Amino acid sequence: MHRQIEREKWSLLHRSEVGQAMAVLGSASTVGLVAELLTADEAAVRTTVRQLAAGSSGRALFDLDIGDRMLRETPAEVRRELHRRAAKLLHDKGFPAAVVADHLVAAGATGHPWAAGVLLIAAAEALANDQIDRAVQRLELAYRVTRDAAERATIAIRLVRAEWRLSPSNRTRNYTRVRAAIRAGRVPMAGLPAAVMFLLWHGQTQYADQALGQLDCSRLDEAAPKIDFLCAWLRCSHPPHAQRHQRLLAAQARRRPAVAARPSPHLLGAQLLNGLFDGCSREATVTLAQRLLTCHRLAASTVETLAAAVHCLIYTDRLDTAAAWCDSLLAEAEARRAPTWQSIFAGLRAETMLRKGNARAATDDAMLALNVVPAEHLGVWIGIPIAALIRAHTLAGRHADAEAQLRRPVLRALFESRFGLLYLHAQGHHQLAVGRADEALRTFRRCGHLMRRWQMDFPWLVPWRNDIAAAHLALGEHRHARAVANRHLDLLGAASQHRTGGVSLRLLAVAADRYQRVRLLRDAAAIARSGGCDLELATVLGELGAAHRAVGDHDKSRTLIREATRLADSCGADPLLRDLRGDRPPRTAPIARLRTHAHGLDALSPAERRVAELAAHGKRNRDIAAALDITTSTVEQHLTRVYRKLDVARRTELTFVLGAGRRPATGSSVSVPG
Repeated sequence: MHRQIEREKWSLLHRSEVGQAMAVLGSASTVGLVAELLTADEAAVRTTVRQLAAGSSGRALFDLDIGDRMLRETPAEVRRELHRRAAKLLHDKGFPAAVVADHLVAAGATGHPWAAGVLLIAAAEALANDQIDRAVQRLELAYRVTRDAAERATIAIRLVRAEWRLSPSNRTRNYTRVRAAIRAGRVPMAGLPAAVMFLLWHGQTQYADQALGQLDCSRLDEAAPKIDFLCAWLRCSHPPHAQRHQRLLAAQARRRPAVAARPSPHLLGAQLLNGLFDGCSREATVTLAQRLLTCHRLAASTVETLAAAVHCLIYTDRLDTAAAWCDSLLAEAEARRAPTWQSIFAGLRAETMLRKGNARAATDDAMLALNVVPAEHLGVWIGIPIAALIRAHTLAGRHADAEAQLRRPVLRALFESRFGLLYLHAQGHHQLAVGRADEALRTFRRCGHLMRRWQMDFPWLVPWRNDIAAAHLALGEHRHARAVANRHLDLLGAASQHRTGGVSLRLLAVAADRYQRVRLLRDAAAIARSGGCDLELATVLGELGAAHRAVGDHDKSRTLIREATRLADSCGADPLLRDLRGDRPPRTAPIARLRTHAHGLDALSPAERRVAELAAHGKRNRDIAAALDITTSTVEQHLTRVYRKLDVARRTELTFVLGAGRRPATGSSVSVPG
């Protein structure tokens, strides 16, 4: 009996225009609204409704599942027309923009002049609630119904930003729309900063330069804070563009920013980056970064400024604070299903963990950054996670994995950005670790050349002078190593000003006498303890232990090397761990290791053996090449194979393996974890 009643009810409803109108209006249905939608007599509508639900109060007149079923069986043209009329009716009645927008989207196209404005408001609400698909639907319709070219360009930028958080591709229809609008000069001033950021991300420098040429920095409107941040971002992340657009930056510098009770994230971000690169105090930089991160929530409009704040914490050596913010922002990005944001903050956390000396954590974070969205969509930003991954693999002794990452294709524009400096830093350390010190030296010099040319030669950014000093030490060129390490210290003002100052002291200790070496390494250890890098601390403690043993203090030596071993193990730095365990007193020296090396010696070819013996005696690659009448490249190739066969990480270990007269102290190490 119940089923029979339901069937009759459905049949009546299906035949009724009133039923169709109720289905379209859904939860907004009332007798009055249904009558207005159909331009019918309200009494007649009420009679029909009573046949469906006697005694209804006029709201929620029937189950929504029935309404969905009816809409599916209503002809498409009829359904779209009802939605179009419903949109106008509900708009006139003052219903929320989201309700009206749903009807506009269902109608597909409307002639209502107010439609675009309602759709944009509703899209903003959807984005705020992380309803990306719904926001994109509303923005797409707004783009179609808008006839103004400038407004269409603005909507296209909003569409790119909405899609960006899911995947930052440059192959979408909306990204193409933005580029076309830039070519035509139709992007409004407020939209240009975001457009430039998208273009620079993908290394499309010509389009970015064209957009930058359309900016007017003299304006004092709502676009001003975004332009301020863009100029600061160009200066610190894309310096060639900043140098090509000096007029733009000069005009921005002359304009005094407006004072606001609650500064926008873009204004704070601009102040933060400019202060960092203008030599503002560490304390002021950290305070401003914390203020920005605390006061502004992660959103499509703030992600760049929040990332900049985290980077400032990293560069000022507030690594624990930076890691905590990365954890928080990464968790929020994951909870809100924003893969691109996850990639950004995972990359920053990888860089943070690397500076803390944790190769294991850096590897995990870098892999997340490279895999949560397609890596080919990461543009020049890929320089951050890929550099962290290369360095982490190198520190862990996974040289084949590091080499594989270096074969990954990257944009040429990467090397016109700050992110390319990180890549070169990582590449050089890989080359140094596998015995290609000449190549490493060239790579580090290229990095330093770019930093000087871009006027961003800051020791805390990339310590390229320390890197060059390490390469010179690997080549046996101690005088050159001392000169560049001292130059790094001169730029810092004092070794204690930054953790890289401790690295400089450690490098200087290699060529010092045994008593001076203890003093230098003791100072380096103090800086490493305060700097937060466990790997650097493990390295310097190991060398300090060897230095104490050299002056006869064996108890102190054992204590220091024991602590260094524990730290190296926790960091996942296997090559350093092997070095440290090999430097323990004879009672713990691993005899099996000697057998392994002896077996490896048999695997060397005569040419490889000759190269290895000369390298073990401290000969430079060019000297070996001259002595054996071969090229430097051939020497490097032989050494690479020697290292692999003998399971060593650097030439200083060859003396021990080949038995060339003496075993090198750990103090001869030339690694630069920083």
